[in-house]
Amino acid sequence: MGGFAVVTSFVSGELSPKMRGRMDVSQYAKGCRCMRNMLVTPYGAAERRKGMKYIGQTKSASGSVRLMRFAASAEQAYLLEFGDQYVRFFRDGEAVKNGGTVVELSTPYGADELAEIQGVQSADVMTLVHPEHPVMELRRLTETSFELVEKEYEYPPMRDPNTDDDATITASGVTGEISLTASKAVFEEGNVGGYFELVHVRAVNEVKKDFTGNETSDTLEVFGNWSFTSHGTWTGVVKIQRSTDGGTTWKDHKTDSSSADQNIVWDGKEEEEGVLYRIKMEDYEQSATGTLKMCRCLLSNPDYAVPGVVKITSVTDGTHAEGTVIRKLGGTGATAEWSEGAWSARRGYPRAVAFYEERMIFAGTKTQGQTIWGSKTGDWDNFLLGEKDDQAIEFTLASDTVNDIRWILQHDALIIGTSDSEWTLSASAADEALTASNVKIKRQSVYGSAKAGAAMAGETALFVQRGGRKVREFVFRWEKDGYASPDMTILAEHITESGIAEIALQQQPDTILWCLLGNGTLASLTYEREQEVIGWSRHDTAGTVRSICCVPAGDRDMLYLAVERAGKRMIEVLNPGEEIYVDGAVIRESETAFNEVSGLGHLEGLDVQVLGDGAEMLTREVDENGKIQLESKVNKAVVGLGYASELSPMPLETEMRDGLTLLRNKTVGEVRVRVYGTVGGEVRAGEDRWQKIISRDVLEDNLDEAIKEKEEVAVLPVSGGYGKEAVVELRQTAPLPFNVTSISTVYEAEE
Repeated sequence: MGGFAVVTSFVSGELSPKMRGRMDVSQYAKGCRCMRNMLVTPYGAAERRKGMKYIGQTKSASGSVRLMRFAASAEQAYLLEFGDQYVRFFRDGEAVKNGGTVVELSTPYGADELAEIQGVQSADVMTLVHPEHPVMELRRLTETSFELVEKEYEYPPMRDPNTDDDATITASGVTGEISLTASKAVFEEGNVGGYFELVHVRAVNEVKKDFTGNETSDTLEVFGNWSFTSHGTWTGVVKIQRSTDGGTTWKDHKTDSSSADQNIVWDGKEEEEGVLYRIKMEDYEQSATGTLKMCRCLLSNPDYAVPGVVKITSVTDGTHAEGTVIRKLGGTGATAEWSEGAWSARRGYPRAVAFYEERMIFAGTKTQGQTIWGSKTGDWDNFLLGEKDDQAIEFTLASDTVNDIRWILQHDALIIGTSDSEWTLSASAADEALTASNVKIKRQSVYGSAKAGAAMAGETALFVQRGGRKVREFVFRWEKDGYASPDMTILAEHITESGIAEIALQQQPDTILWCLLGNGTLASLTYEREQEVIGWSRHDTAGTVRSICCVPAGDRDMLYLAVERAGKRMIEVLNPGEEIYVDGAVIRESETAFNEVSGLGHLEGLDVQVLGDGAEMLTREVDENGKIQLESKVNKAVVGLGYASELSPMPLETEMRDGLTLLRNKTVGEVRVRVYGTVGGEVRAGEDRWQKIISRDVLEDNLDEAIKEKEEVAVLPVSGGYGKEAVVELRQTAPLPFNVTSISTVYEAEE
């Protein structure tokens, strides 16, 4: 009995072998038993992945390497190559040079620490975090110069205040380089580079002035509640003036007048630190009557406790340390009001960073793994807590399990991924900004995250689950008025068997989550949730991939790779905007024809495929000088390592008059393949021989010229023999394009 089966879409990608025969699942008809070095497209077609263009070799041929991006804009984006205590810069496929020298900076990150670096960028500054190192800032100074410096704070995050009244700290001065002496052992070597806050009640908390003319009082630093009173019999205008720049400029803050029988009482609250006040008298006239023939004024700020901050530079022992004052101390007396900095080698440093509602957010140290610190709104160096809505905030997840924070992402809420679950943090009302008094923290799911991190794909967060085998999406569901985390690998669990080490999100031209697997190969997830496109495919190359990163480049995102081949480690870019279908590719082009291609040292001793002026040429081995000789002269040559692209839909089944063809013996007699932008390619059914899809043996094709890319339906008779499964396979092994939109078969099934 004859049958006909059609596959018109491949948007479900490669499916698990456990899905064989599951025709009841809607993805079966759009899925593949094999999709290797082919990409799922949102339109349903399967396209051969482009090749990898050679950029250059990494600084070191051994040890770990990590690729990250620095994107000041889509037009000004850089690839960063992190290695053992260094970072180098690439742009537009070339190493960035300054004065002829490749730009390189020293970093504190060792080779075994690179995987845990996270970063967030604003304009020309990228903030980098690592749980074992201080927060760093990578700054772009010009297009070809950068600097990497430790982040400085106006006020750093602090731990809870000291509660032992007998544990005091005395400072030798209030500014500059000072010594700290503690009454008990409070210092450790791990405090070096960290901070201590010392709080002193200010000795001078008021300023008095008896005015007998147009005069100005001394200044008083004011913070918090203040009061002003005047006494006497006088005529004139009295003002309180305010300065926010250390007394350089003054502005009138309060103004009133008196005509002999009037005195003034004012009060207020100064909410900005470091502000100076003074009293000024104008148009003064002394009264001829009264006991007190003058204006006696008192400006008082009685409750002002001064928080000063010291950065520790060395520790002698538990009771003695040296430091640099970064925020002026309020005195030198012994104080039991002190706090240790939240971040140091002793306490650990944050492992995650993001922006949220104009705050810089840090999260998770080794001693405070569930804590989140948010800067003052619009002031990313200030973490001084307070009651004002825009002051810094600090929260700790109230969890019944150990929930070390692994990553955080900015969305309509702050999304938090921990080792055990997923959370959101936001204001309690949707139309309010986040403050210390209106925070809402909610656990949304309990899957936990791996260290591979997360990425925002449109309105959805994609993250790697604890264990490194599953990718989940974190998406809002209206029906539950909350978030859910469905498994994106549920139908393709075999693809991530070796675990996911890194992820990189490509957003243009299509949304693809690239995953670096533990075995050094790649997997791609084409993700367009609104179009119901969720399809996986596998990718390999002649070598081992060590790191990946997507970098914007105008209207597309480029996937960069660090690849190890034959003992050499190199940086390459996938889909560089050029039609190449070999890896480690080198392109040579000249107006003068040539038959020798050099500059192939990274491929020495390897067999390479060659495309000369668009036509496939003979395979060559790269000699010890990094050269190959071509059989004829060309004006353009593309040289690199070949790779096979394979596409095979799920075993073809259909419903016939007497039931399903499932488990019946079948044989395929004809295959029809619709292709576009394709040259060459092969097809077979079952154990039949491979046949050319776009054959060279046609009159309009000249063997000495490039075959024109075809868009047509190829009809091919095949004879794969009878079997329980009707399997059709397609492949491309030549350095040529191969894109498929549909496959249909005509076959016979036993009754």
